[in-house]
Amino acid sequence: MRIRAWILATASCLLSSCVFQDVREQQARLDDACVIEGSASSAATQDRPIVVLLLSPAPPGSARPWTIADHFVLETAGRWGFAAPPGNYALAAFDDANRDLVYQPGEPYLGVDAKSTITCTAGTRATNIALRISANPPAPLSGEINVAALQARDQHLQMRRTLGQLTAAGQVAKLSDARFARDVAENGLWRPFDFVASEYAGIYFLEPDDPRKTPVLFVHGIQGTPASFEHLAGKLDRSRYQPWFYYYPSGVHLSEIADHLAQTVAKVTRRHSHERIVVVAHSMGGLVARGFILRHARNAGAAKIPLFVTISTPWDGHKAAEIGVKRAPVVVRVWEDMSPGSEYLRGIFAQPLPSGTSHHLLFTYRRDSTSFGASDDEAVTVASQLLMAAQANAVRLQGFDDTHVGVLRNNEVSALLNRLLAETR
Repeated sequence: MRIRAWILATASCLLSSCVFQDVREQQARLDDACVIEGSASSAATQDRPIVVLLLSPAPPGSARPWTIADHFVLETAGRWGFAAPPGNYALAAFDDANRDLVYQPGEPYLGVDAKSTITCTAGTRATNIALRISANPPAPLSGEINVAALQARDQHLQMRRTLGQLTAAGQVAKLSDARFARDVAENGLWRPFDFVASEYAGIYFLEPDDPRKTPVLFVHGIQGTPASFEHLAGKLDRSRYQPWFYYYPSGVHLSEIADHLAQTVAKVTRRHSHERIVVVAHSMGGLVARGFILRHARNAGAAKIPLFVTISTPWDGHKAAEIGVKRAPVVVRVWEDMSPGSEYLRGIFAQPLPSGTSHHLLFTYRRDSTSFGASDDEAVTVASQLLMAAQANAVRLQGFDDTHVGVLRNNEVSALLNRLLAETR
């Protein structure tokens, strides 16, 4: 997280309005998505995993009248949602008893009701749609339906696909990949729609999943990338652990990012089952990760998160965000959530972390002869990092004399992370 660069850029833009026209247009394009949301349950049992399908009309001559535009994974009965471009849609759902994202004949399902087609226009919302899967559907569908394989992959059709379908879900990549370059991350703050439309967001692997290795999910901060964790990931015991990296546009609301991470983890772990996941987050990524963990804990069958490590997280927000909200000609939405006392910051402490999750809070400080004002790490104040509500739910506090970004290359931090991983086995 390059907070210092972000603060300077924000101050400069407040004077020059350098990118705010882009911000306004990008936010309008995100708002043009049609939101379709509701609940799903199964008559068989409330504890069955459910896959909800968003369907769009298939091209003429196709074998089926509908094609899968997106899917939403539920570990049990609950809420689902899609953000889609304008068009006509239908919904279906099935019990995914063996957790493979494939419908097999005999699994309970809810088929398409042609009378309930949803017509979406820009910015509209279709809400409170209740899907109920019958324990005894009229007849099994013919043949298997592989949800992931049938979704559109054509780059030229990407803008007709839903925002969720533009997400990487376990794609293998190198940390040197151009997608993880600094300028791309900066665009994620100022041009979040382009970031999503370019299919950058999602969870990335460094190698194909190994079911014997525990995933360590790294969550970056504002304008960060998976490459920010190159040092920490490189020091992991790769015989026992495999790094996963969450990549997201940092200019949107943190609640939306936490929702997106929760659903992306659900999709990835449906394809690559693991009993446990470790979460390591830097700076604003800690705010995202805590919101994700609270959402993830609602799913009874989801992977456990025994270890949660945060590094230099501004638990009480940042004054620069508050200045941006008050003075900028257009407010970047994440600034609202990063402002001290915001609704999001209050919400992530409205309930404690799950009882089985141990939070280790690492903070940073770096003072020199020219330092003045509140103690900080050249980016975030120590007071924000040590918000009492965050301390109260942590099992460990440890400070490092390092800068906000430099701490990610700190050998003592990597050694501590490896000790915590060993203790968690």
